[in-house]
Amino acid sequence: MARRLFYIQEWKSGKAFLRGETAEHLRRVLRAERGQLYELSDGEHLWLARIEAFGKETVEFVLIEPLPAVRQPAPIHLFASLFKFDRFEWMIEKATELGVERITPVVSLRSEKGLDTAAEKRRARWEKIAHEAGQQSRRLRPPEIGPVISFRDALKTESETRLFLDEAENAPPILSVLKNPSAPAALLCGPEGGWDPREREAAQHASWQPVSLGPLILRAETAALSALSILAAARASSTSRP
Repeated sequence: MARRLFYIQEWKSGKAFLRGETAEHLRRVLRAERGQLYELSDGEHLWLARIEAFGKETVEFVLIEPLPAVRQPAPIHLFASLFKFDRFEWMIEKATELGVERITPVVSLRSEKGLDTAAEKRRARWEKIAHEAGQQSRRLRPPEIGPVISFRDALKTESETRLFLDEAENAPPILSVLKNPSAPAALLCGPEGGWDPREREAAQHASWQPVSLGPLILRAETAALSALSILAAARASSTSRP
């Protein structure tokens, strides 16, 4: 069984420290003991570490040795139109597990009114969800959660691959347009109810590539995660070829 991984913000002189809720979880829920081994990441490096001591609100580790770090391939930036927060949070968790590098909430014409204002108040919660999902999936670091932006600003993003997830009948299948699956990619996903025709036209003028997931109508979170799964599988396939 793989060792549990935790993110640390503080380390020096061969020691590292967990604080706050993560330290409390390690002590109370996992019932960790002195001498147990875990893996620790600061976002760039990975270590094998041993629990040395428990403080009142901390867990102290001794760093034993560096470990090979599995780094994410070229980044995928998910632009997700806002929808109901319970499902949006579930999408953040699963997108983290699928390796997305950054998640940016987008206000589109069919986004429910008031979600943009409420979303900024949820950003810290969303970062916590990504943090916990990143540890669970043993990522070197969690994805960034960006501030809420407008649809127009999302279209200005530069990336080698820019995919506009569209339910329109004439959009080509996503796999058919992936010329270089390993390239950095931006994925723009719509809200409940789909894109407004004006947004579809604006994306076309901004040279985003429309792509389809097939003839079935998917919920917003299902569509985003399906597209990310396809990109992840395409990348794994391309990098495994001799």
